[in-house]
Amino acid sequence: MEEKMTFEDVYNEARSLIKSNPFEIRDAVVKELIKPMLKEHGFTTGGNTWCRKLSDGEKLVIHMDGNRFNNILSGASFGFRISLYDGRNGAKPQYGIGEMKLDSNFFLPYYGMCSPLYDIDGYNIGGFRDGMPVEMPVEEIKKYIRNDFEEYILQELLKVDSREDYKEMYSRFCQEKRFEDLDVRIAWFIRDVQSSFTSYRADGREYEELIKSKKSLKVTKEEILSNLDLADKMRCNLNDTSIDAKPLLMQLAEEE
Repeated sequence: MEEKMTFEDVYNEARSLIKSNPFEIRDAVVKELIKPMLKEHGFTTGGNTWCRKLSDGEKLVIHMDGNRFNNILSGASFGFRISLYDGRNGAKPQYGIGEMKLDSNFFLPYYGMCSPLYDIDGYNIGGFRDGMPVEMPVEEIKKYIRNDFEEYILQELLKVDSREDYKEMYSRFCQEKRFEDLDVRIAWFIRDVQSSFTSYRADGREYEELIKSKKSLKVTKEEILSNLDLADKMRCNLNDTSIDAKPLLMQLAEEE
């Protein structure tokens, strides 16, 4: 009789497959890319927080935080939170975040879901995909993150020179506004559909929940059918990249 593997056996076997430390790679990306790039654009560094003083004395803040449940198997998840605070009296933003917080993903097309580094909190380095560790070279990781900052995030942040500028930017990129935009609505709906393939709902009501998601996100039949190719682009960050959500998306498009 074959001996059953314990959780420790499974963990040790998975751990043995990992060749690089995702936390060391994350730290290298911060040191070699994020810090010099933000310094070049006038941000000063304090730990994992970067600040740029505005013309009215306010400060534009970029804070990097990580998921406290990160581990060697899940990989290093981290995100960038953008906010504003008045530092003229010496006060510092609590936990590195001030007023009117924006997640950097909201600056990206489709909430960044077309990137192999996508994570709901921002980025993820490492982890497993298709049953094997994700071993992406550091330079390739830096390429993706550099493009996000230079093409989208910094394009908006460098226009901000006062509280009024920040408020105007916030009005365009806050969660409430971005969830009105088609690219975010359709990406979230497709992600809900893709996630249903690995759902473990005990009540078996995944399909009903997807209909609710469609209504909640206000995606139409035409919007779904004209964005089916997005489902293939978004496979790159799934744990199982063989998932083909298009047939189910076409079926859901017909639901009222």
